[in-house]
Amino acid sequence: MLRKVPLIVLLLLLAAGPVHGGSVPVFTFTDLNGKTYTSDNLKGTPLVVNIGSHW
Repeated sequence: MLRKVPLIVLLLLLAAGPVHGGSVPVFTFTDLNGKTYTSDNLKGTPLVVNIGSHW
């Protein structure tokens, strides 16, 4: 079992890597301070979109 640990860790790291699905559609959003962002302005920068709900 101890010999399989590095392989399992490697597989988990590969599975958790970023997904490159192609081009992003044009979108616009406004932050809580009223500043507007567009997808064109964010080109080349990492973007994390967290969509969730609290019940």
